[in-house]
Amino acid sequence: MKKIILSVVLFVTTITFSQNNLFSTISTTAQYDEYWGAYDQDGDGVYKISNKRFIVKFKLKFLPSGEGYSIKAVVDEGKSKGHVVQSDDMVEGYARCSGYPYESITRHKYEKHGFVAIGDYVFYVDNVSKDGTSFNGIKNVFIKKGTATPKSTGKKKKKLSFMKRLKALKNKQKPHSYGPAHKALQSQNLDKLITDYLVAMKTKQDGRTSAQKKSDKNVKEAKGKAIDEIKRYNDSIRATPAHKRLKAHQARMKNMDKNTSKKRVTIYNRTGKDIYIYKEGSRNGTRINNNSSTKIDCSSNYTYKFNSNSNGTGSRCYNANSGCGKSVTIK
Repeated sequence: MKKIILSVVLFVTTITFSQNNLFSTISTTAQYDEYWGAYDQDGDGVYKISNKRFIVKFKLKFLPSGEGYSIKAVVDEGKSKGHVVQSDDMVEGYARCSGYPYESITRHKYEKHGFVAIGDYVFYVDNVSKDGTSFNGIKNVFIKKGTATPKSTGKKKKKLSFMKRLKALKNKQKPHSYGPAHKALQSQNLDKLITDYLVAMKTKQDGRTSAQKKSDKNVKEAKGKAIDEIKRYNDSIRATPAHKRLKAHQARMKNMDKNTSKKRVTIYNRTGKDIYIYKEGSRNGTRINNNSSTKIDCSSNYTYKFNSNSNGTGSRCYNANSGCGKSVTIK
């Protein structure tokens, strides 16, 4: 078997990382800057990382036997403090994680997204493959605060010509500065960086001993116990008069939703990128993540853009009253 050699240099050509497991790489004491915009507009693996939003801390949970099973990114400052930005739980939720003690990524059973951590960076990625070695798209990026900055090389920065500066100003191409750690990450081919890490960790997972493989079994058994406990609790709740009244209320609401759905249309995003849709006459767009959907008022015209900051009206994606109660797919 050929050995995979990953030779990289931090902040110069790519990012150095050690092949640590997921739960030991994520810090529970440090704060992270969270960005909810990551776009690979050219399809070359280099993402524009924008929309800095929250400062978060990660909360992790472990089984008594030592395996990590829960990850939460929780806002640590400001009015939204305590808000959970993203989370995965392998015992009480629908996420899965395997390969302990070399676990590298989580994967939601239905949505297929999950956490992966490399060095001082944590990514919440889309469309994770079943074997955990590939993905397609990035939903959130978390950069640890205080990440080391690049050392000076002593070289002078190359000055842009007058025409290039004028062109950059005209096209508003000057990027917002979020610091050197962000700049270094944004210059990398993240598709390659993350995939190389996942493949390398999968090699280590495949080479585990029988004793190490027991960790996967520990997580599965814990999940089974949690499901049994939840079932017993739910069964006890269903027998109460309050639950019966709740079910009757839900039935009434369901009938109301059926009537409401006739006045709405579902927009599915299958473009391969996140998009923003705009109601005719409105400047405020609604974001639809790749492979996600949203319901909108079917009586208006709508357009969409890939970049909410771009100029122009966008591309038409729905004509008023043409799909009430139905769905439209944007490809």
